[in-house]
Amino acid sequence: MSHATSSDTLEQLSDQLRAGTERLLQETDDASEERLSTTAAELWDVVEEFEDLLETVDLEKLPDVVEVSALPELLEVEELPDAIREHDPDRALDLSAIRHAIKLRELWNSVDLVDFAKESRQLKAELEDVVGPDAFDSSDDSEAAAEVKKFVDEVTPDAKNAAIQQEVKEASTAARKAVLEGHSKFEELYESNQRGSGYAGRRPVSNNPTAVSTVPYGPLPASASTRVSTVPTNVRQARVDAPPRIYSRRWKGASRRP
Repeated sequence: MSHATSSDTLEQLSDQLRAGTERLLQETDDASEERLSTTAAELWDVVEEFEDLLETVDLEKLPDVVEVSALPELLEVEELPDAIREHDPDRALDLSAIRHAIKLRELWNSVDLVDFAKESRQLKAELEDVVGPDAFDSSDDSEAAAEVKKFVDEVTPDAKNAAIQQEVKEASTAARKAVLEGHSKFEELYESNQRGSGYAGRRPVSNNPTAVSTVPYGPLPASASTRVSTVPTNVRQARVDAPPRIYSRRWKGASRRP
C-alpha cells in the first residue's frame, strides 16, 4: 500500500461529493418548480435521517466510551504536518491499537444498536440520492481504513450480542414498571389497613409483648438482611448495564429511577 493510493481514494470520494453538490446547485438555478421541489426534498431527507441517526446515540454518555490515556498511541505527532500537507491520514494515524482506546461496554450503553443500524442504512440511501450510488463503493486500501475495518469485524459479534440484550432490556422495562406500580399500591393498601385505633404507626398498641414482637413492621421483615444486601449491580458477562436491582427496602427508591 502506498501513501499516494490513500490520497487518491480520499480525493476520489471528495470529487464525487463535490460533483453531487454541484449537480444539485445547478438544478436549483434553472430547474422547473417540480424539479426544484424534488431536489429540496432530497436534501431535507438527508438532514432528517442524520437527525434520526443522532437520536440513537446518548451524547451525554459518549465521552465515557473513549479511553483518553490510550489516544496518544493512535497518533504520530511528528508525522502530523506531512499528513495534513499530503492529505494522507496514514502518515499520522496508527489505528492498530484502536481497541485499547474504546470501551466497548460504554459504547453499547451509549448507542441504541438496533435503531443505529437501521438509521445508518437509511442515511446512506438518502446520501446516495444526492451524490450518486457509487459514492461509497470506492476501495480504500489505506492502513487506517484497514485497521478500522478489522476492528469493526472483530467487535461485530459482540455488537450483535449487545443488540439482543438491549432488546431484552427494553422489553423488560415495561414489566419492571408494572411490578413497581403494583408494589407501591400494595404498600399503600397495607399501610391503610394498619391505621386503626389499635395501632401506632405500623406497630400494634398492646400491653402483650408477644403480640407486639410477632407483628412485623410491614410487608418486608425488619431484619438486617433486608437493609444490607450483596446483590450485584450487573449480570456477569452482560454486554450492557442492567436496570438497577430491586431488593430489600429499596422499592421506593427504585420507583423513582428509570
